[in-house]
Amino acid sequence: MPFQPTSHSRTVPYTSQPWLIGAHGTAGVMSHLGKSFSSAQYGNSIIAIAAGQIANRAANHAEFKPTSEDSGFYTGGYLGPFDVSLCALILCGILAVMLWDENYGKSDENDDSSKKNSAAGALKTAFHATIRSPDILSCGIISSLFEGSMYIFVFMWTPAMTVLAKAEMGDSFDGLPFGVIFSTFMVSCMAGSSIFSIAMESMKPEQVAVPVFGVATCALGIIVVSTHATTTFLAMNLFEMCVGLYFPSMGTMKGMIVPEDKRAAIYNLFRIPLNFIVLFSLLTDLTPKTSFGLCGSMLAVAFALQTKLRNSRLNE
Repeated sequence: MPFQPTSHSRTVPYTSQPWLIGAHGTAGVMSHLGKSFSSAQYGNSIIAIAAGQIANRAANHAEFKPTSEDSGFYTGGYLGPFDVSLCALILCGILAVMLWDENYGKSDENDDSSKKNSAAGALKTAFHATIRSPDILSCGIISSLFEGSMYIFVFMWTPAMTVLAKAEMGDSFDGLPFGVIFSTFMVSCMAGSSIFSIAMESMKPEQVAVPVFGVATCALGIIVVSTHATTTFLAMNLFEMCVGLYFPSMGTMKGMIVPEDKRAAIYNLFRIPLNFIVLFSLLTDLTPKTSFGLCGSMLAVAFALQTKLRNSRLNE
């Protein structure tokens, strides 16, 4: 059975970004932050390519069946990749414990101690800081819109490609090589991260991000109107290249804009609208075309907000 990869390559998870940025600040190498995010995205894409191939092999290694009669536990089939992922998670946990120092962030002496020690107080403080700063608010909205579009894309690309391939191939259709397609997407992500490294030599991240959102909007527009599998596939790869550019761009921007003492709480705050966007798409049972149209609209808004943020940052 073909395994359909639905996970997505992320440059650095939200839980790790504050640590990475804080470590750069402590070491006094904030100027290298963009390169670090770009390298992380590049390496992450390489691992994702290998993961796609391993997932296919794991899914086809054994038949999906219960461990015994009348058992509620199953093994084999599409559960194989999840079992293999446990090994990777355990290894990551061991390396984190051995290699990472704790990052408590920089404390603000003017903050009330009860607020700092309370999760609710930290979120309240983060909310007020976000509302008072147009740049932080813009970062939050832009990241939620783009990443929401990305996650909807993750859920919808397999049914969209399947429908188009079936329509073109008819009775000769025998499934798509999803693992190979996923690996191709990750190659496009690698290309995006490489382009970011080159662009950073002469541009600021807020400048790089503007064409990224513009191209991503056009790519999803092509996916919506296209009726050919090849054209749709190429547009999807173009969008994935924008993903490879987005994460180091946004990671670097947030590293410069979000205050260190409130970073973790503000990043968690950014996740709230993102989760609502993804849940809305899933619970409303939208068709792939409608979902991609929604994503294109969100990216158009992100493009406008990023243009405004760029102008604001360059005029400071």
